[in-house]
Amino acid sequence: MPLPLRLAAITSLVALAVPALAQGVPELADLVGARAAGAETQMEARGYRLAGGSTVRDMKFTFWWNDRKRACVSVSTVEGRYASIQPVPAGNCDGAQAGPQPAPQTPPPSDQDAGSLVLVCYGAGTRPSVTTAPDYKWNADRHKWEWSSRLESSTQGFSSDVQLELYGDHGRIHLGPSLVPPIHSGGSNGWWDLDALSVTPTQITGSYRLNGMNKPKFTIDRRTGRIDIRAMTNFAGQCDIGNWANGTRRF
Repeated sequence: MPLPLRLAAITSLVALAVPALAQGVPELADLVGARAAGAETQMEARGYRLAGGSTVRDMKFTFWWNDRKRACVSVSTVEGRYASIQPVPAGNCDGAQAGPQPAPQTPPPSDQDAGSLVLVCYGAGTRPSVTTAPDYKWNADRHKWEWSSRLESSTQGFSSDVQLELYGDHGRIHLGPSLVPPIHSGGSNGWWDLDALSVTPTQITGSYRLNGMNKPKFTIDRRTGRIDIRAMTNFAGQCDIGNWANGTRRF
């Protein structure tokens, strides 16, 4: 797909997300579609500094921290151009933060030192969609063939990030806007509590409740770092925890 169409597709996916979670970053909106080299200079001129990044397939993710706003943003780059700029939890920019930090709106459990683990995952997924398709049909009233349109069920692709915080036998998950359905409940600032959490030396499994009919289940392979989420909206990606030690598993 040509680059302008790919950028337009990514932008449209973000626009279709839940309004409360897909606000973007207004002061940086003009950089979407710009070449990364020049856009990085603009990011620095506007008070942001690079705080790390990762690459998933042909998409590069970078994190930028703003000291004045105490805010972290995620920038996705496709074929050398900025594809999207989204606000993300401040924890993604831990390496760049300086000075005292405000307490999070949703404090972590008190026993976080017992087997705590924070994972940041990037990947892509598919969700149900409806499209229109041309149809050439016979009009019995007019006695001729006419063009019309029909609705077809299909799937729509998207890219997203996921963050998990695990504390012993409980935890929570933060979802990118594309993973949150229009009708949802129970979340707090983009976070959902985990149910049926199981952490073993080789894998992590659990679920969370988006609404009464949508209760996604996830599996994380601790040896490869792969995450799979299965529900009405499916997602697969790669999880990292910074510089992990050499061994038989990533975390």
